[in-house]
Amino acid sequence: MEMQRKGNTISEKIQTGNQETFGIDMGGTLWATAIRDWESGKNSYYGLKDKEQLSKEERLFQLVADHVQDGKKVDVYYEAGRYGFWPARKMLAIGAGVHILPINKLKVIMCGKTIKTDKLDAKFLGGLHPSDEIPEVYIPTLTEEGRRDAERELGRIKESINRVNAQMLALIDRTPLPTPDFHRTSAAWRKAILKWSKMVEWNECPELLLRRLPNMISELELFEKELADWEKIIQQYQDRDRDNSRKSAGEDHTAETVMKLQQFKGVGERLSRHLPWEIGDFRRFGSGKQFAAFFGLTPCPFASGTMNRDQGISKAGRKSLRKMAIECAWLWYRWQPESWLVKKWQDRLVQKGRIRRTAIVALARQLMVALWRYIVKGEAIEGAIINKPIEV
Repeated sequence: MEMQRKGNTISEKIQTGNQETFGIDMGGTLWATAIRDWESGKNSYYGLKDKEQLSKEERLFQLVADHVQDGKKVDVYYEAGRYGFWPARKMLAIGAGVHILPINKLKVIMCGKTIKTDKLDAKFLGGLHPSDEIPEVYIPTLTEEGRRDAERELGRIKESINRVNAQMLALIDRTPLPTPDFHRTSAAWRKAILKWSKMVEWNECPELLLRRLPNMISELELFEKELADWEKIIQQYQDRDRDNSRKSAGEDHTAETVMKLQQFKGVGERLSRHLPWEIGDFRRFGSGKQFAAFFGLTPCPFASGTMNRDQGISKAGRKSLRKMAIECAWLWYRWQPESWLVKKWQDRLVQKGRIRRTAIVALARQLMVALWRYIVKGEAIEGAIINKPIEV
């Protein structure tokens, strides 16, 4: 089994002294670990499981530490998955270089039927080299990872509220009672049920179906309370970030980024917070194009011989971020009609159908590039209206 690599040749990599690569396939009960010594060309394999007083995680960290203490330059590769970033932080603290690869993006090149085992995957990862041009997952700090969880928990609670509302509307549809055409709060549902209980149609409904409604209202009340509590927690963290930003000019630019985004008309508190909290520091991207590519908004062509067709956008990254970028583009189109971005796509955005959908995606991609340039380089967006200048 061999793989093609970009960049340096295999012979050049073997000449690297004291260079070792760990490839780890992290399973539930087995951490398959393959080690390649690039100087000698030797390959080793360890099937790490919980044993005696040491867990498989502790055995791996000890193995990495032993090789680092022997003077080896160790690079560790593993796929993003259930274990998150804490093993990466642990191995970085030991002194190893860590590379997290997007999950399920690597394929072993072979003939015949596809063979997949934990050992084979580990050996494939162990055969990678730091000079290979392979996409990697950004390793966030503890604070950045916490901000991500804050946004995702907020989304989960809102989805739960919408789910319960949709279920209650579906139940009412099965009865002769008048079905509301919108989602309601738990208090509004209680008032509606009190009103319906006095109608003749109430007696024409299945008794046990009606008994389900109070249970679902109680569930809705719980989610509403969780939402209110969680929004308070987010506000507290925002206030803390703002205070820390004013007291010291540190490396954390999140509060500054939020305030800069909020300046623009049409970019509200939710959008201005979600982008930096989910993405992290905008400055980690080398250019605006790289920043837009993180949203999965870049074109994905397919060209081979005389065949040349467009496959749409790449859709890389999180769907929620891409959705937020599209929403931001629609708000920009609504509230920033004099900006050069809107004027560029105006003739297509007034049309209907596929042309309009394609244009709004293109606007979203260019808007993300423009926002990155404004946040990182201070380049103004031509024609944009600023409602909330930052107080110095």
